[in-house]
Amino acid sequence: MDFRLTRAQQPRVEWRAESPSTNAELRELAAAADRAGEPLPHGTVLLTDNQTAGRGRLSRGWEVLPGRALAVSVLVRGYGAGGGSTPEWGELGPGWLPFIAGSAVNAAFQPLFAAAAARDEVEPLRVGMKWPNDVHVRDEDDSLAGRPGKKLCGILCELLPDGSAIVGMGMNLLLPEWELPTDRATSLLAAGADVGGAESFADPLGAELADRVVLAVTAELLRLTELAAREPDAIRIRAARHSLTLGTEVRVHLPGDKIVDGRARKLADDGALVVDLPTGGTLTVNAGDVQHLR
Repeated sequence: MDFRLTRAQQPRVEWRAESPSTNAELRELAAAADRAGEPLPHGTVLLTDNQTAGRGRLSRGWEVLPGRALAVSVLVRGYGAGGGSTPEWGELGPGWLPFIAGSAVNAAFQPLFAAAAARDEVEPLRVGMKWPNDVHVRDEDDSLAGRPGKKLCGILCELLPDGSAIVGMGMNLLLPEWELPTDRATSLLAAGADVGGAESFADPLGAELADRVVLAVTAELLRLTELAAREPDAIRIRAARHSLTLGTEVRVHLPGDKIVDGRARKLADDGALVVDLPTGGTLTVNAGDVQHLR
């Protein structure tokens, strides 16, 4: 695919017909460019619709089915980088990148559900973020039950040796219901978003949808990294507004097989999840799986 709109907007776009891991390939591309004395620009994008050996959180597999989903990796040089090659993260630090990426995906996906709802004259499904790095879509029943809904996108951010970061996103766009990997996953198509009649990236409608989504996500990601430098509190507010986890009863699976139940209350200054415990006090979760309790 040529991604004409995205190429016109972003400084460099690399398409791969197949990739073991877009994060790994972008990391290698950045290292080679550094050795050549020509660092990749802030906002460089590498993507594929056929990722064969990707890695998610906790070393889980992260594959992408050809023609239906996208693995997209973006080089971020820092907040407010504006094309500079020296990473500067400022007050928020790179730990907020998953939330910034989640907000960017939200900005691209939510209008597609709003358009479908307007067409059908119903309330739109809500796109939001399950702490710490998954974008879900949920209906009213999910909301009332405190469930996060089904997963549309996973996010994995990695720091590079020079302090820059790679933001990796696996986005389910056109997977039909019978091709979804688990019953906890969905796609824009399967969840009823307005995909304009697209069924696969092999057809022009699908290729156009992919281009529009990647453009929207990457443009918003870079806009929010600039905002993070000027107004870090604006990023914190957005992250809280888009959270599907805050305010819900959760079960936290901690390292060492420890399990703690409580109520997710807020995000700490570093993006950790603050959970109120039923016995009093709080638990600050920096690493671990969070399960929403019904």
